[in-house]
Amino acid sequence: MGDVHGCRDALATLLSDAGLVDAEERWAGGDARVWLVGDLTDRGPDGIGAIDLVRRLEQQSEGAVRCLLGNHEVLLLSVLRFGGEETSIPGESFHGLWRRNGGVESDVRGLTPEHVSWIAALPPLALEGETLLIHADTSAYLALGRSVDAVARATHAVLAAGSVNEMDDLLGIVSDRMRLDDPAAVQALLDAYGGTRIVHGHTPIASLVGVDPRSVTEPLVYGDGRVTNVDHCLFAGGPGFVTRL
Repeated sequence: MGDVHGCRDALATLLSDAGLVDAEERWAGGDARVWLVGDLTDRGPDGIGAIDLVRRLEQQSEGAVRCLLGNHEVLLLSVLRFGGEETSIPGESFHGLWRRNGGVESDVRGLTPEHVSWIAALPPLALEGETLLIHADTSAYLALGRSVDAVARATHAVLAAGSVNEMDDLLGIVSDRMRLDDPAAVQALLDAYGGTRIVHGHTPIASLVGVDPRSVTEPLVYGDGRVTNVDHCLFAGGPGFVTRL
């Protein structure tokens, strides 16, 4: 499932329509495995509610529901650690960058230490069968390591105790986009991390194809069938969808 961006109720409805949660929003997916590609927070009204729902389903499903680390999760933690510090963008603080990218103050106010620990441990990448799951449509992840585990270690170290510059560099990597129309970039990711196809979010399908988000009802498959974009642009009125892989 693509970027939620604070649309907590839409997330619950889509999971219910797919038969993955029941009327009480409890896990009902049986032996299904569900991945969200990150960006639970910002832009929409209830990022904390989205986090809480995903965390609860993760527990109820005994790990069958998982979520990747998105750039907006990194932005949120950067605000907590370095809010007023300047980024590599002259005159732009981490807090200002977050606000400019849809930051919602209630998301920061609602964060608990448990939320922060959970976010800081989210995997940047995952290999599920032959599918490589990433948040951003970029090969920049390769700068963090040449295996799924190496990228996770490097990312988690920065989120836990990295410097201002390291946080800024990480934000640059996870915020990069629109690189996977290059077959060489796709192959480099698959060679390093495994799999035969990539699924990502981050870049709204509506923006790429120039349509109203309300008309986007299915993923965008490109790159000779090797790349699938599932960012349904919920926060801008997209109806959303759950993609069966």
